Amino acid sequence: MTQDNQTTTSLSSVVFENLKELLKAKNAAHESIFKFHWKKLPPFNLIWPQVDFLRIIRLMGELEKHAEEQKIFINKNLFKATEKEMPFFKAVPDYLDALVVSCRALTEIAQFKQDKLEKKEGRSVFSFSKLLKSYENAQDQLVRKGAFVQVHWMEIN
Repeated sequence: MTQDNQTTTSLSSVVFENLKELLKAKNAAHESIFKFHWKKLPPFNLIWPQVDFLRIIRLMGELEKHAEEQKIFINKNLFKATEKEMPFFKAVPDYLDALVVSCRALTEIAQFKQDKLEKKEGRSVFSFSKLLKSYENAQDQLVRKGAFVQVHWMEIN
């Protein structure tokens, strides 16, 4: 994810591109779980493979790790930032923290659905509703933090 050896592009450009990639991966997992598709309906779901919840759980763990690595990358290279880029870099860690919370909430939903596939007991509709509400709140927070990052990014450019 990080690109230490890039000298021609600014630090903020590298970080912004990394953020876009992290969010793209998270959004793909979101769509895989929640988006309606005719292949998910019977009898088509017997023919085509369904959502791989275990893979989504692993992906969310990887995204959390990359978000932490991104924060470390920023801290190590902050001395290279210009004065104009500083507000952007101050907003990014909060955004990355919100991304981690969102990934964890999505992981819980994927785990719930995996448990349902494996027919594990103890999973109720009410607990799923609670997980969805938690994910919705995490998404709202991610969008708010993302707006700050976007505003500061636009100020740089």
